[in-house]
Amino acid sequence: MQLKVCFCYVLIVLSIFAFKINCYEEKNGTMRVDLYRKPSARHQYLMHAPTLKEYGTNYDKWLGDRYNYRMNRTNDSIALYRYLDNEFYGVIVGGSPGQTFNVAFDTAWSVSWVMSKQCTKVPTPGCENHNLYDHGRSSSWKKNGTPYIANEGDFNFTGFYSYDIFKIAHSNITNYLFVEMVGVPDFMSLHKSDGIFGLGIKNDDYEPFFYAMYRQKKIRDPIFSIYLNRDRQSKRGGNVLLGFIDDKHIHKTQLKNGTVVPDEIKYLPVTSNQFWQFAVDKIVVVPDHPPHNENVTLCPNGCSAISNTGSNEIVGPPADIDQIHDLIDAQLYNGSWVVNCNTVNKLPKIDFVLGGQYFRLGGPNYIIKISSGPYTMCVSAFSSYQTDKDMWILGGAFLSQYYSIYNIEDKTIGFVRVP
Repeated sequence: MQLKVCFCYVLIVLSIFAFKINCYEEKNGTMRVDLYRKPSARHQYLMHAPTLKEYGTNYDKWLGDRYNYRMNRTNDSIALYRYLDNEFYGVIVGGSPGQTFNVAFDTAWSVSWVMSKQCTKVPTPGCENHNLYDHGRSSSWKKNGTPYIANEGDFNFTGFYSYDIFKIAHSNITNYLFVEMVGVPDFMSLHKSDGIFGLGIKNDDYEPFFYAMYRQKKIRDPIFSIYLNRDRQSKRGGNVLLGFIDDKHIHKTQLKNGTVVPDEIKYLPVTSNQFWQFAVDKIVVVPDHPPHNENVTLCPNGCSAISNTGSNEIVGPPADIDQIHDLIDAQLYNGSWVVNCNTVNKLPKIDFVLGGQYFRLGGPNYIIKISSGPYTMCVSAFSSYQTDKDMWILGGAFLSQYYSIYNIEDKTIGFVRVP
């Protein structure tokens, strides 16, 4: 019996590093030992170390530098979630110790910002019901203090710049310059996101977060891609893929010989230093039922568009949007353009022609179904805004049908149909 106890004790000590064991004494005087393999120290580190580091525990020195190469990622993926079929957001952690925020990853913004705790000093309805950044709790916060203001016409965003560390998916950016927003529009109280991390083009001294990650060598390749998912059966809203293109988000066609061929990505040159802007050849509305039987062409001489992952809307010049709403028989109701839900599948097709290639949307793509109890309202994603007469803004209603790829060095944007 003493031999059994000693032997099991040795095995138990060894199992700390390799196995879980159980010792049993058989009736015939023999002993049986069951061994179960458990994750190695390296495996446990790879699984848990990023989380432990947030709480001040770091096993790098104990494990040795030879294991750290596994943590040197070359790309990353941010999970997106959908809110009310109209807002896409992901989760980030800022400061030390970490504070969690829901943020929109927006290709129309270059600046990154989160709502500040200082919103509460002057009552700001838009900051209510949100996670607020408190730089007083963060040991890695550094003061900048430069004021920030964004004039958006009828409303403003105001705040000041600060530095801190942010964890994004499995990666992080250190000493990152962002805005603590202290004044936001009232409508932000209805949003799920606590701020925006800008995926726009670098157009001045400010460095958008993807550029910072690329410069800090957290990402190897100068591309990111965005998949948006409006499937109401899924809680997931898609992914922001940093540093790579995921083939599973590209539509594939099976040929007669059984070969599966992915659709070709259509790349367009960026035509502006301010936005992910590209040329549109024309926009064609294709009705398929009376009384509208003839195709209608909008921006016949060409126009421009920008990508906007921060909203579901497709925004265009008022005259063109009015014409679309007339062709889809939309009626204005409480400030929204609505259609009969029974007609959604019969609505006109709308083709955006980019670089000679047709990118088609059907009624289910540009109509948003909003349900409240037993009632459902079908709202148009098209919206007018007094922009440049030749400018369109393509949001989630378009981008959920076409996977988009952005190259910050070549300054190109690519589109390809999703499965």
